[in-house]
Amino acid sequence: MFSNIGHDVQALWSHWDKSVSNDFVAHRQLWHVSILSICSFLGRLSSGVGSDLIVKRLHHSRFWCTAISATIFSFAQICAIRIENPNFLWAVSGLTGLAYGVLFGVFPALVVDAFGPDGFAVNWGFMTLAPVVSGNIYNLFYGAAYDSNSIVEPDGQRACELGLRCYRTAYYVTLVSSVLGIFACFWGIHGEHARKRRELEEHETHRDA
Repeated sequence: MFSNIGHDVQALWSHWDKSVSNDFVAHRQLWHVSILSICSFLGRLSSGVGSDLIVKRLHHSRFWCTAISATIFSFAQICAIRIENPNFLWAVSGLTGLAYGVLFGVFPALVVDAFGPDGFAVNWGFMTLAPVVSGNIYNLFYGAAYDSNSIVEPDGQRACELGLRCYRTAYYVTLVSSVLGIFACFWGIHGEHARKRRELEEHETHRDA
């Protein structure tokens, strides 16, 4: 829902305060885009340092960063489902940007850990294609939910003045996806531990032989 924060702003402000101007709404939309960008930068910065700390100091899996990202995503969806006052919508844009930053800041290192450095360009290319496909699917679902609650104005444009009800259904879907993502991260952590345990056992077997 990274690309739909502008519609959230418009829907909430149109419902919350009928007197707001289009310029005010546009300014608020730009403000939330800035929050997303800043928090994404902070997420990338923290995950780069944090993932090295987790691996080298704590000797844990780098997948913990993705689990943290999925958890932040889940909180962002919960906020989007519950926040009706547009003055607090910064929590949605801030958490969403932070989660994206944490995820994509550690993603290249995860690809190397999972598949090795050989063929990194190809593997990374496929990984970056996945959000394009899923993102468009979620955007289509968001658009369908928003349009189903909209009315066609005299100028032919669609508008929704129901506030949170305009798009809340879409965020229930992304909340479920975020929770499933947490479980997928734990599965990845378990798989990495199992692989390292097998490699250690094989190494000890060859050494004893």
